[in-house]
Amino acid sequence: MKRMFEPLTRMVMSNLLARGGHGPAAIVGVRTMASSLLAHRRMAVTAAVSRVVMLLSVALVAVPVVLPAKAVAVAAVTSSSPSAAELRRAVVAESALVWRVYRDIHEHPELGKQEHRTHDLLKRELTRLGYTEFVESKLAPTAVIAVLDTKRPGPVIALRAEMDARPTQEPADHDPRSTIDGVMHNCGHDAHAAMLLGTAALLSKHPEWISGRVVFVFQPAEETQGGADDIVNEGILERLGVEAIFAQHSVSGMPVGTVNVAAGPTMAGSAYFTLHITGDGSHAAQPSAGNDVLLAAASIVHDLANMPARRIDILSRPVVISPTSFVAGTDAGTNVLPGEAVVKGTIRAFEQAEPSGSSDSTTIGAIMRRYLDGASTALGVGYELDIRQGSPPTVNDERLFARLSAPLAAGWGAGFDTTPYRGMFSEDFAFYTESLPSLYFGLGIARDGLGSGGVHSPEFTIHPSALVEGVRLMGLVAISATEVGVAK
Repeated sequence: MKRMFEPLTRMVMSNLLARGGHGPAAIVGVRTMASSLLAHRRMAVTAAVSRVVMLLSVALVAVPVVLPAKAVAVAAVTSSSPSAAELRRAVVAESALVWRVYRDIHEHPELGKQEHRTHDLLKRELTRLGYTEFVESKLAPTAVIAVLDTKRPGPVIALRAEMDARPTQEPADHDPRSTIDGVMHNCGHDAHAAMLLGTAALLSKHPEWISGRVVFVFQPAEETQGGADDIVNEGILERLGVEAIFAQHSVSGMPVGTVNVAAGPTMAGSAYFTLHITGDGSHAAQPSAGNDVLLAAASIVHDLANMPARRIDILSRPVVISPTSFVAGTDAGTNVLPGEAVVKGTIRAFEQAEPSGSSDSTTIGAIMRRYLDGASTALGVGYELDIRQGSPPTVNDERLFARLSAPLAAGWGAGFDTTPYRGMFSEDFAFYTESLPSLYFGLGIARDGLGSGGVHSPEFTIHPSALVEGVRLMGLVAISATEVGVAK
């Protein structure tokens, strides 16, 4: 198979050499990545063709375009900033590293607060890149926090990526594929970590493009309690003097090469509820002898899911209540009506579902309890409701957005979308946005049938070309933020 692609590689190299003198440098990382793909025995020929062509196309884009001197001056933020072509060439040079680490993390997923192998891998790679300043977290010991100090005056910014996987069985036809049964990277955290490592490599090799300090935060436990909130509560970023923080997330269905970011609240906060419904059980042939808890619980589940549309003005207060688990009865027999049911689910909103100590009758929690008081009485059952607050809403700082959106859009080119939006997904990056000026970007990952499966689903995939774009985005963010500043 390797011989099969050698003529293609030679052809592209010849084309690159004919178009400018930078072809060999641009192709090195791509050839390494292609060899890695070809060496993987599980890969089908058709998949190999698709990915090698994609990787070679990245190199073609990287060929420098000769611009008039005036155009070059406009393209650069300042004389020390790279042109768009220079940045892209430098990003492509890190593509082999990014692909290798992405595949490694994807094939060895680890759940939240268990990311020991991922921690060791990332720290080892950062050390190889020359990083020596690391900050340990007592509350989040699997975090990897590295500092790049240019020794020049400038802002202190942080770039953050997640590391943890989810409890999902990955389909057998995925490549790369998890080697751990029941655990899968289906939210893009493996890609985010690899992209941030690529950004760390990029900036360490081109410190002339930035000033001040850049803190790279590889954060564990985004999918579980503790993670961003642990790092914030420990005061690590505050002690490092971080003035602003940035992150990106894969967006299913959005084309590779596109980015979105908007000012203000962009992602909902989360809360989680557990509802115990109790009553008298009975023989299934005589439901009148008990409270028919199962049927009562089914009715309540239906009403909870419909509640936002009927009891809340969702135009001004977007709310989603989603029951996600319903357990009642046992396998002991199909002729018994149970006396207990447990319903679990999530609440998404741009407000706290049940603020601690609040007596406000209009909170989401108060509305749920008022409904349950009436429903339980009518159905003849009892209930206990527990609501646990998760992440707050993610809010992009409006002044930081106003300061950086123009240079970022100019540096990115076509596909930089600043249309205002709000989504009901939640993210623990929100804990950073409560304490620091922050911007959270969406990154397109869809191309050629990959990257269209929803996050948290077994069908989730990422097109490999998105990895290069993620490095370019974070590199551009760091360059722009340190050039124009982040101060309010």
